[in-house]
Amino acid sequence: MILRRFILVGLAACPFALGEDREAWTLSGFHGSAEPAPEYRAEAVWPHITFNQGLDITLLESEDALFITERFGKIWRLPSDFDARPDVAELVVDMNVHIPNLNRLIGLAFHPDYAKNRRIFLYYALNTLQPGFGLKLSEFAMGEEGAVVSGSEKTLLDFSASGHTGGDIQFGPDGFLYVPIGDLVPPSPPDPHRSGQDLGQIASKILRIDIDGEDPGLPYRIPQDNPFVGLEGARPEIWAYGFRNPWKICFHPETGDLWVGDVGWELWEMIYRVEKGGNYGWSVNEGPMPTNPYQETGPTPISPPTATYDHSQGASVTGGYFSTSDRLPDLQGSYVYGDYVTGKVWALDWDGERVVDNRVIADTRQAIVTFGQDRSGDIAFLELDRDVALQRFVVNPPSESSEPFPELLSETGLFSGLGEESSNPGVYEFAINAPMWQDGRESRYWVAMPGETGIESQVQDRRGSPHINYIQPDGMVLAKTIYDGGFRIETQILHFDGYWKGYSYRWNEAQTDARLVSKEGLDTEIFGEPYRFPSRDECIRCHGSNFNRPLAFFPGQMNRDDQLLRFKNLGIVDDTFVEMADFQPLVNPKDTSEPIESRARSWLHSNCSHCHKVSGGSGLTAQMNIAVPSDELELIGHAPNRGYLGLEGAPQIDPGNPYGSILYYRVATQGAGRMPMIGSQILDTDGIRIVHDWIRSLNPERLIPEASLSPKNVEEALALYHKIQSGELSLDEQKRAIASCLTHADPFILNLFSGFESE
Repeated sequence: MILRRFILVGLAACPFALGEDREAWTLSGFHGSAEPAPEYRAEAVWPHITFNQGLDITLLESEDALFITERFGKIWRLPSDFDARPDVAELVVDMNVHIPNLNRLIGLAFHPDYAKNRRIFLYYALNTLQPGFGLKLSEFAMGEEGAVVSGSEKTLLDFSASGHTGGDIQFGPDGFLYVPIGDLVPPSPPDPHRSGQDLGQIASKILRIDIDGEDPGLPYRIPQDNPFVGLEGARPEIWAYGFRNPWKICFHPETGDLWVGDVGWELWEMIYRVEKGGNYGWSVNEGPMPTNPYQETGPTPISPPTATYDHSQGASVTGGYFSTSDRLPDLQGSYVYGDYVTGKVWALDWDGERVVDNRVIADTRQAIVTFGQDRSGDIAFLELDRDVALQRFVVNPPSESSEPFPELLSETGLFSGLGEESSNPGVYEFAINAPMWQDGRESRYWVAMPGETGIESQVQDRRGSPHINYIQPDGMVLAKTIYDGGFRIETQILHFDGYWKGYSYRWNEAQTDARLVSKEGLDTEIFGEPYRFPSRDECIRCHGSNFNRPLAFFPGQMNRDDQLLRFKNLGIVDDTFVEMADFQPLVNPKDTSEPIESRARSWLHSNCSHCHKVSGGSGLTAQMNIAVPSDELELIGHAPNRGYLGLEGAPQIDPGNPYGSILYYRVATQGAGRMPMIGSQILDTDGIRIVHDWIRSLNPERLIPEASLSPKNVEEALALYHKIQSGELSLDEQKRAIASCLTHADPFILNLFSGFESE
């Protein structure tokens, strides 16, 4: 009711918006993509046969059959040849009959001698009365008629979890069962039990067991060549360790090498070629990047990933298989894997010693949860959704679009007069409350939607706070032009064609047009200063990730001058979009009439929240979205995850003491450790001071370190830094202090003052 009253008052105050007619945008020049289509696309193997959230595809060559395991308990049988033409899939069993309180089936494996002994193995989760869930690895017997024998379950492993289960079980060429297990906890905080490097825990490991015998006290036998047999305190089942959430394994068809896709945390996704006794880093590292570098490591050195990709390209790897089919000869011998979030698919070529190629081969835009193979070695996958068909890859035909992607801004259909950037009908300019820092440059913003389409908003609960997501029409475009003293530098474009894609256009010297920058981006100079035109991947690193949403076209940003109500009346946004502005009270950080907390939170939202949000791609669990209350940001009193930067034991925010707060160091330093890590080249002195004053306001009576012209530690250096920034020192004192810090033995003090070198 409060929100409704707010809207009605706004409408009464905005009579001009009520009479404005929407203009249709009919001049879009965006056709296809700026890059060539990938080599392959996905195609249903059997379009008339669908599954409900399939999680596993298992080939049983002895039965000439393929089995699809669904999340909720059903196992289906199909021919093992993708060229066969079955009318229906055969339901083998619904495991809910045999497993009370089944939560989900995760993996299925058949005994190597299944034709004789009829033994199957299932890895599954159970609902429990306690928080979290139970996990079991069990053996079942199959009757001659193909049904599970009632009461035949034999439990091999039984343990509890609250997250990351791992997602597969398979028999290796040696006849042993390999069981990848995740760290068994939710994404945040990372690996709180430090299981990754602890050989006394089965979490974060790949186990290897012999199910054809039993050791004393165990329902299976330990292979005596397992790497940690006899090591005090180590679980002898462990084959390799240091995995976060190993999701799907396979064995090389010729060498027998074990390959796994390991789901990363906030930044990286990893592929590993796993060796006996190997340590793959979690949670000391997330792939190639330090995560918890201060913890004790396991007994073997950390091995680097075989391949990685960052969260500009995807956010949850699904391990695959080596293609051996001759149907797609260019893929023969390649390891094919994909991403659950973006649906991208890669083909990796390994020559026995190194990766010689690792290329994107398809953009399926499906939530790829598992791969599988038919008897010829042809690769298929399933999306985690309802009523979906098994998919395989076919050669992508040439684009049918006869119109090229616009190389010039004048060809986009956004503007009628580039000299003044006059927008075409249906292209609407908007303003925002808290622009991100762009090295002192300014921007203008536009939105365009085909015809008279609009967005459909939804509100999601993210860790207890309301966050907006919206469904945008295909062909929607957002544009931002960046100016330096009135000179147009670039126009950045976000184009939605199922996913947001980012493009940058560089303005010419004559200011008459702008040309598309290559997908790799461009490093150059503007007015003698370094300038970076972002790559396509850099655009999506901020504007895509897991939530696939823009940053400026946002309720709290646009809630000014009756702008939201105007856009609502035009049909560009809906009621929910307008109402969410009340939960996102962004202000201009430079407006000193606003409370310091609002100003600081608005600055953090605009400059930090695109990464520092749930699954946003950062290494910090904090949320800096304006919708999250300050006491729930996971900043105040929370320890850092990327090191202390010389402030040993300090939290992200120490209330009242900016000089003992990691956050303040991060935004103040020009050297290593600086945030934001991409985008700007120059420090935002106003923003740094706002963050300082907000932290100080949280406990203004708090005693804080005194500044020293020759600081002994980082806290004193930060206090000195603030005095210089605030103009509290004489010019002579500033010079002496800076000279002292630029020759300081402490690298964190040196980094903090490195931005003063040119002054």
